Amino acid sequence: MEFINRTSRATEIDQIVQDLTQGIDSAYDLGILFFTQAKFPFIKNVIEGLNKKSVVQNLLGCTCAGIIGSNEEIEYQSAVSVIYAKLPGVKIVPFSVDQEDLDRLKNKKDCYQFFEVFPNENPVFIAFPDPFRFDMNVFLEKIDEAYPRQPIIGGIASAASEPNQNILSLNGDFYNEGVVGVILTGDIRVDTVVSQGCRPIGETYIVTKGEQNIIFEVAGKPFIEILEGVLEKSSARDKLLAQEAIFVGIAMDEYKHGYKRGDFLIRGLMGIDQNLGAGAIGDYIKTGQTIQFHVRDAHTATEDLSELLSTHQKNNLLNKPKGALVFSCNGRGEGLFHQKNHDISIIQNYLGPMPAAGFFCAGEIGPIGGKNFLHGFTDSIALFYPKN
Repeated sequence: MEFINRTSRATEIDQIVQDLTQGIDSAYDLGILFFTQAKFPFIKNVIEGLNKKSVVQNLLGCTCAGIIGSNEEIEYQSAVSVIYAKLPGVKIVPFSVDQEDLDRLKNKKDCYQFFEVFPNENPVFIAFPDPFRFDMNVFLEKIDEAYPRQPIIGGIASAASEPNQNILSLNGDFYNEGVVGVILTGDIRVDTVVSQGCRPIGETYIVTKGEQNIIFEVAGKPFIEILEGVLEKSSARDKLLAQEAIFVGIAMDEYKHGYKRGDFLIRGLMGIDQNLGAGAIGDYIKTGQTIQFHVRDAHTATEDLSELLSTHQKNNLLNKPKGALVFSCNGRGEGLFHQKNHDISIIQNYLGPMPAAGFFCAGEIGPIGGKNFLHGFTDSIALFYPKN
């Protein structure tokens, strides 16, 4: 198993192709490509240039707000990043799905027939959706049902603010809606690190009355009363952060004791009804679930990413990842941390040196507690190892 990354800041097609193929002297099984320019002729010509050199058998990618390379994050300027992979013993299944395809996937059997992949193959999905005219949450639900506890990792194309402006590419075909990706099975292990950038405050509580996305009661008391009690005991800094935004972490394993980072799905508190004492969050909630309030800022995001990577490093002392994909929220980067290359530097510090590529997303995809979700303000990282 071998990975290699190339980036280019050039604007001329020939120079970009030269940059992306420098030192590439043999064919790779998979290439994943990210562009900050959402111009179809430009992207088509770059991909045709790569295909003429026959450097990769399967090539997919998308347009984005900024790219990530092995040691750099390039924002607010023209850039391209690609990661190539030699994957012996790995079956690669490319796929594209639009909303009509998704509507036809009624059950598990439909998914098996459509993708021609089965749960006993332990598939890993890499996916790049467009945010418009495609229900990615439904897609994730159907994959979770058909392939339980199998990870989907990726990010939402982020180069456009209107429909039909992003470009998704897959083996010479181009799309401006839906999702493209690949499924990997065989001699490969993909570990995921999903850093949601938050820190818990207060204690954990049981939701004693919840319906759809409304939490009415927590621990037998109105939601707002519990929240006020948590904030009253919080530090001055946490109170200030809570004034900017407060988040609700939903525990994904109700039978676990001693919750820690990575055990909660983080969702924003969307509003409070003072009359009912209830709170609305950005996801569904059920009576009996465990929650904990969270806050978020640049320091917390750094702390969260570092702790999760440190844990992964300690659990894999005898093995280093061969390569990585990094999908970072476009709300992170230099605008949040006030320094260049923040996240990729931390990733390489704990797990590198290794080839890596990715992009700044309009939403990140990754598993929490064995289920796959769309996230915000997150680093969703895929780490590649040989299975054997």
